[in-house]
Amino acid sequence: MTRKKQRQTVPSVEPPKIHEATLASGPSGVVFKGAEIDQPTAIARRHQGQDVVVCGDDLKANQRLALQIEAALGPCSQQAPHERAGPHALPHFQPETRPPEGHTFYETRNPQRKARKQK
Repeated sequence: MTRKKQRQTVPSVEPPKIHEATLASGPSGVVFKGAEIDQPTAIARRHQGQDVVVCGDDLKANQRLALQIEAALGPCSQQAPHERAGPHALPHFQPETRPPEGHTFYETRNPQRKARKQK
């Protein structure tokens, strides 16, 4: 008598999505996500000094995609959420030298570190 091996199903995680981003005014650190965009559009926004945010449930995938976007501008560095930005600030990549201004933010597993829909 043979036993069939039971398959363990791993919940599928959607790939990360890129959105236009704007920062909330004031010291909250909140990042608002706007329209979903593709990677070439995100790179174009970053060249213009605008912000983007990578959203999703897979932290490593978010980090990789954010790095790809920011690295398209040139040398960049990974930054932890800046304390002075506020309690909801997101980690991000930014150019090692400026310009352009702006950031490529990415979400984490922490609910406090998620982009929000603008109301």
